[in-house]
Amino acid sequence: MIRNLLFIFLFCTGNVFADYQNNEVKDFIDYMYKEYSYDKNTLRELFSEIQSQPKIKKYFKKAPERILTWNGCQKSDKNCTNYKNLFVTKSNISQGLEFWEKNKKVLQAASQEFGVPPEIIISIIGIESKYGARTGTFKTFDTLASLSLGPNKGRRAKFYRSELINFLLMCKENNFNPKNIRGSYAGALGKPQFISSSYRHYAVDFNNDQKIDLWNSNEDIIGSVANYFKKNGWKKGQPIMTNFKSNAANRKSIDKESLKSYKPSTPYKYFKDLNILASRNISDSTLLSIIRRKEQSGKSYSFGHKNFYVITRYNRSRLYALAVFFLSKEIKKAKSTVQ
Repeated sequence: MIRNLLFIFLFCTGNVFADYQNNEVKDFIDYMYKEYSYDKNTLRELFSEIQSQPKIKKYFKKAPERILTWNGCQKSDKNCTNYKNLFVTKSNISQGLEFWEKNKKVLQAASQEFGVPPEIIISIIGIESKYGARTGTFKTFDTLASLSLGPNKGRRAKFYRSELINFLLMCKENNFNPKNIRGSYAGALGKPQFISSSYRHYAVDFNNDQKIDLWNSNEDIIGSVANYFKKNGWKKGQPIMTNFKSNAANRKSIDKESLKSYKPSTPYKYFKDLNILASRNISDSTLLSIIRRKEQSGKSYSFGHKNFYVITRYNRSRLYALAVFFLSKEIKKAKSTVQ
């Protein structure tokens, strides 16, 4: 029995090693040594110790057909996911309020330095990792190697190869052991779920301890999320979404505008001339987009400002940006109630 188990272990392990005994892996090791002076033996050891992660495949399978809506699932809808109910929850609001109380000084400092409101920073952390409860259990080196050079290599192999390079450099720069880092099935890291390239480009040492830790340092986590938004064009003190009044006569124009990019490109004067009027004072030259969402009552529309577009730089989904916006509003409301 023991001999059989040993044979199975060696056979399976051999198969995993075989996946990385090829010229592409050797070329990658040579490239890291030539470009970044990365130790070849260290890389060979990392590749030799990769463990099979069959669970990765199921996450990248084509998802079954389903309806994904903001808040418009009806009882008769099959395979319908209500995005609002996933993230704008009592739990996320109460935990967000608790996170705010525990980190209020750091949040205030980050907000002052980067211009991003505390509730936006908090919402990102809550949606991305449940305030740190879900940062991922996959070994990041193994994951990125599998997706770029190994058995799970697919159409995005070039992207994951770049992330593997950034991951190794990130570990070198912060004195992390690549063997110990774990993240999501796609390589996202820490409480804010930065990919490795974002970690290197946007993460900051906000507590000045000479390293950037997005797992354990709430100072670094808060500062890094705020810096990400600032570097992507966040406008301090500016709105994210604005309601407007319209009528049935201009509904066709509104629908047409809502199909454009989330990046604001249409001046407010255009909408004013159509009698589509904002609920707040907006200058005629302000560029806007139309953000459509489905509510229980039907389709709903709002103006999207530059800051809405900036949220989509963190995650390109319109529904994601809506979740961040509405969760932040609820957290801020809860904060005001407590005060």
